[in-house]
Amino acid sequence: MSSAKWHPASGQFGIFGDVQPGSPEERAAKSSAEKGLTALEAYEAQVEGRKGDIEGYYDEQQALLEQEYGVRRRGVGLQQERLGLQGQRIEAQESQTLTQFLGDAYSFRKQSDVEKATGGIYSSEAERSTGRRRATMSDMMRGRQEQFGFQQQGLDISGRELGLQGEGIDIAQARSLADLLKSQGIEMSGIEDLLYQIETERISYEGV
Repeated sequence: MSSAKWHPASGQFGIFGDVQPGSPEERAAKSSAEKGLTALEAYEAQVEGRKGDIEGYYDEQQALLEQEYGVRRRGVGLQQERLGLQGQRIEAQESQTLTQFLGDAYSFRKQSDVEKATGGIYSSEAERSTGRRRATMSDMMRGRQEQFGFQQQGLDISGRELGLQGEGIDIAQARSLADLLKSQGIEMSGIEDLLYQIETERISYEGV
């Protein structure tokens, strides 16, 4: 109830009375609530701004994470390409060596056949010598093939190791991303709690 004094001469609340509706206590409470709402709205704007800052920060962190692991993957990919080129060179060398061996073997056999056909000196000792030369050529070829095989095995092992590195990069990135999202979730949860508290406080002010 208002404490204003009524002045019958003027038929209204006069200068000696209180012309505002409500009691001074009610008006003081309302004024305090309005100031509280104003301060609350300013604080809410700050919290909303903080929410945007958090989202922007974690977006940047995710982009940096993608960039970092992308560089690692490209490094593994380059090493795999080098292994592929080395494998191609080994195959080319092996093919060239085999071609040369077959050509030499054919020439050697043809020369022996010509000597036999033309009645050249071809004793048992010469035959044994020819056999030894053929065996030597075969041994050299087997040795080269084994060498190529070892080289290829080394490349295969390196390739598997690089494959494991690639898988490790994927796992590490997934873990880093999970940790990042977890941290973001914790911070965003805190922001949502603040916004809920602000809304609750607003309701209490508006009820005044």
